[in-house]
Amino acid sequence: MTINGIKFNMNWRQGSSPRELLPRDYGIYCEIVWPVRGIRIGISKNIWGRHGGHASWMRSMKKGTGSRTRRSGPLANHAKDWGDLGLETFTLSTDPRLQEDALRFACETELHRWAEEQTEWKNFNGEKWIPKNYGKPVLDEAAAAKALGVTLSRTLV
Repeated sequence: MTINGIKFNMNWRQGSSPRELLPRDYGIYCEIVWPVRGIRIGISKNIWGRHGGHASWMRSMKKGTGSRTRRSGPLANHAKDWGDLGLETFTLSTDPRLQEDALRFACETELHRWAEEQTEWKNFNGEKWIPKNYGKPVLDEAAAAKALGVTLSRTLV
């Protein structure tokens, strides 16, 4: 996918993006939650650090520790049930032009619009607006949870 002349890698394969290979640069990334085929697109000045922070947040939500455990919504509720199980971050682009805030935000917005229109992934992007497919399952999440030994108490109830 190309937006504003910048190419974005939308080819995600499970297990192909280990954290140690994530860039510590400006860019746009996509967090994939494989068990439920969830996506969350974001921007960062350090994609490697952002992934670590988000994984830690998801684990703290599952444990019920930390200052933000009262949050609710599709992603927060997912984290409370699943923690960071199956979380993998993919770099969509680190094009040097993305260091410009306005361009980075514009590209992120277009990617959020794409996420709202697609039907293959559960859309966890709710920061800019609440998309029509926000948090809508795209597979049998109860069966996925059962197969992985996850007890669902906050999602699908």
